[in-house]
Amino acid sequence: MRERPLSIFREDADTFASYAEVAVDVGGQGGDQLFTYGVPPALASRVAPGKQVFVPFGEGRARVSGVVFRITMNPPAGRVVIKPIADVSSSANELTEEGRELALWLARDALATIGQAVRLLLPPGATDERVHARMVLSCHPAPEARDPDLIQQALRHAPAQKACWDTICSSPGLTPAEVAARNRCTRAAVTSLVRRGWVLLRPREIRRTPPSVAQRMERNGVRLTDAQAEALRCMTSDLQAPAYRSYLLHGVTGSGKTEVYLRAIELVLARGAQAIVLVPEIALTPQTVARFQERFGDRVAVLHSGLGRGERYDEWWRIRRGEVSVVVGARSAVFAPCTNLGLIVVDEEHETSYKQEESPRYHARDVAIWRARWWSVPVILGSATPSLETLFATQQGAAVRLNLPERAQGQPLPVVRVVDMRRHGGVPLFAPELVEALGSHLDRGQQALLFLNRRGYAPALICPECGYVAQCSICSVNLCYHEEDRTLRCHYCGARSRPPTVCPHCGSRFLRLRGVGTERVAQEVARLFPKARVLRMDLDTTGVQGSHQRIYEAFRTGEADVLVGTQMVAKGWDVAGVTLVGVIQADIGLRQPDYRGPERTFQLLCQVAGRAGRGALPGEVIVQTYAPEHYAIRHGVQQDFDAFAEEELALRAHAGFPPFGHLVRLLAWSPNARAAEDGAVALGEALRPLPEAVSLWGPSEAPLKQLRGQFRWHLALQGPDGAVLRSLAARALGACARHARGVHLAADPDPVSML
Repeated sequence: MRERPLSIFREDADTFASYAEVAVDVGGQGGDQLFTYGVPPALASRVAPGKQVFVPFGEGRARVSGVVFRITMNPPAGRVVIKPIADVSSSANELTEEGRELALWLARDALATIGQAVRLLLPPGATDERVHARMVLSCHPAPEARDPDLIQQALRHAPAQKACWDTICSSPGLTPAEVAARNRCTRAAVTSLVRRGWVLLRPREIRRTPPSVAQRMERNGVRLTDAQAEALRCMTSDLQAPAYRSYLLHGVTGSGKTEVYLRAIELVLARGAQAIVLVPEIALTPQTVARFQERFGDRVAVLHSGLGRGERYDEWWRIRRGEVSVVVGARSAVFAPCTNLGLIVVDEEHETSYKQEESPRYHARDVAIWRARWWSVPVILGSATPSLETLFATQQGAAVRLNLPERAQGQPLPVVRVVDMRRHGGVPLFAPELVEALGSHLDRGQQALLFLNRRGYAPALICPECGYVAQCSICSVNLCYHEEDRTLRCHYCGARSRPPTVCPHCGSRFLRLRGVGTERVAQEVARLFPKARVLRMDLDTTGVQGSHQRIYEAFRTGEADVLVGTQMVAKGWDVAGVTLVGVIQADIGLRQPDYRGPERTFQLLCQVAGRAGRGALPGEVIVQTYAPEHYAIRHGVQQDFDAFAEEELALRAHAGFPPFGHLVRLLAWSPNARAAEDGAVALGEALRPLPEAVSLWGPSEAPLKQLRGQFRWHLALQGPDGAVLRSLAARALGACARHARGVHLAADPDPVSML
């Protein structure tokens, strides 16, 4: 059969006013996917770069949303089918020039599609009318109702309607519900006035405002330490006459990094510019927002995933319209649509939560640096335990290191004691040293924080007779027992089930719980100290909107004596009453198959220890570990970052791991185990031949070999040039995507986890 040649649609070719390159979010595997469409003359005046348009896509008649990136008068070379743009969105959601360039960079850097990158840069729910500006009906006196005396006479026997009429006349613009609430009557009274023609209902836009943080920090007039003043002085010229520079603000816990951020932002706001402040956890947002609202009032906007989509939509537009000066938020806030950006702050820049684990797999720190370069403004990367990549950047001259070696209020760093748990038989939950210290601090009316980076009651249910371990049926992980509802849960897919009463394998009735989680720690504290008021903060207790703030406020104001938590409480928290920190299992992170394990362990240990002794009283830290000799533990308890970095960097250099080289991890997953393996093998074959300096690991089963019913295989490219690795990965993904059946393929450049 003769192949039909492709050609430009003849009915449109002569009438297209121009041609548009459009980014469409339709999935795919990386690269610069822009699709060419014809611009009909009727739409020519409305189609421009950045505009949202509706275009036909695929063989059917489906219309999808896209964003115009470029306009050209020349059709693409070759014989190709050109479809016309169907319509232009009436929405004001336009992508700026910066946004378009950022999307192109993200697609290349994160090995995503341009359409996926664009999704990050538009307001939440941009194509969902339900989250657009919220309109309500408000009450106004009808112009026809010109005789108020006559109306008053008519309402003399209807006191509720009369009261509502008086309210509407004195305060027009209230909703029917607000009018009824003021007069303690039902909305029927207002409805009657509307029905009589005396009251009109008109639409009014309501802003969905995130809850304000009612907290006064009383920090105005704080006197800077010499180190803080010197750090600010070094940045002042770049802040006032903006120029790009990356600063590492390396300060011990409690050294006053936030005050330096505040002073730097004041300089930026003084020249009419805006600032973005990133925090790694939603749990930190209420405290950070309180500090910034106390200093800058209602000029602060909040962006994070804990808000409703409507709230995020409204905050996004406040920023875009220039109504706010400071944006505070978690990872996605790095894309805040500032129109006059003057500074970006990345607090706790070392945190792995800044890396997006789904496509586009961007790192917020890298995006912050890109945006700072685009705007020619400074970026401040703050941490007590900087990432080795950022430290290496200072050593190479790509960033400036500013040190805050002492606490801002002059308090000493807490005294740290290490307890070797190998000397205590029976695997106790608390060492005697920790129990004694906890009792002593509670007797003095002081607060304690207990840290364990594992939630639930017990991480495993086992049979000691046959070795059975309760596992998730669709994830290759142990089920965790939760005492609060007596269920076994998978912490990856969320599956729940009742624990068996007998072993499913051998029928034994002697099933046992093994290990410990935050739920059990909190229960044990309550048993040992019945009068202590205990709070818990982990993913199980913070699922409701606003729960982070409520727990933080309760602990900060002294409503609780002991807070038990995961990594949510390990960083950024500033509670003056905490004098004791207990680390239950300091070496959990060292047991995972991940080269970043020692770095994470050191960072968490320093960060959580730094929560103690930030007020007037000295702090104490007790670290329970089964690996006291490990260099991450040794340097962590001494809070000696430079000694740890020297030892860890030497190991990284020998292995060629970041920051001395780059990694790109490729993943293949499928509900069929053989298909996942075949997909990974195909990726490996598509990568060959490899350049001389590039190594390939795998393919092999991923450490987490099954997740949510998907079997997972992976392989990794290693080499000195990240751009080369990304190019190789993109080529392999493109080659395999055309033939993959029932297999998902993805790449993760510079991964923060190898699980």
